Amino acid sequence: MFPRGDMMDTKDVITARWDRSSKTYDSCPGHGIQSEREKEAWKSLLNRTLGDEPLDVLDVGCGTGVLSLLLSEIGHNVTGIDLSEGMLGRAKKKADDQNLHAEFQLGDAENLSFDAESFDVVVNRHLLWTLLEPEKAVAEWKRVLKPGGKLIIIDGNWGDLNSLRRRIWRYFISMPLILMTERRNPIRGHYGRGIEVQLPMRQRKRPEADMKILKDLGLGVDVMDVKIPRTKTVLSSLKYGSWDDRGYFLVKGIKTAR
Repeated sequence: MFPRGDMMDTKDVITARWDRSSKTYDSCPGHGIQSEREKEAWKSLLNRTLGDEPLDVLDVGCGTGVLSLLLSEIGHNVTGIDLSEGMLGRAKKKADDQNLHAEFQLGDAENLSFDAESFDVVVNRHLLWTLLEPEKAVAEWKRVLKPGGKLIIIDGNWGDLNSLRRRIWRYFISMPLILMTERRNPIRGHYGRGIEVQLPMRQRKRPEADMKILKDLGLGVDVMDVKIPRTKTVLSSLKYGSWDDRGYFLVKGIKTAR
């Protein structure tokens, strides 16, 4: 358990990091949607996972609204929350530009402001690894789910960063390019080493750790591998790797119905 003051300071650093990256987030492979083929693959996955009936969906850590807007487009009622005002600003602008309806508001994934049993679905993508208290967060997500509701975690296994090939690429190709084009040092990680070691899911094997959290909360759990085609430029392949396409995993938890 973190002292509250230290935790708030760390969250401020994390929030500032995502505020800065909001301007370029959608241009990164695997973050924003780069092609119609990629968009249709995501919509197909969401339809298969959630079904055709319109549902009340909470997108936790919605970022620039990638999943929120896809869910809105296929007919769901969506609320997206994020700690980053920069990310939320981008999400709201995209919703306006695409003439889609989704509610976006400032919110903390570990301390939700919603009443119990408010949503049919709680979904998140690329989020759990960023949280200081993932168990607390998932317990909150379960709390706001209606009985029989679905909790969806989407993330990825991006390969072995410690292989010789990856280390050579990282230090001699990726890092210089990211330094030049993004003005950041990737060797420090997303937040700096001092913070990254505080993030529990960074230290655990996934999706096994995700499944354990859900099972410990009494949720019925299923997991599947997901292949989403990525559209990459030559530059993005050099910066982020051309072989990190093992795909996503999707962990689904079901809240027991009364």
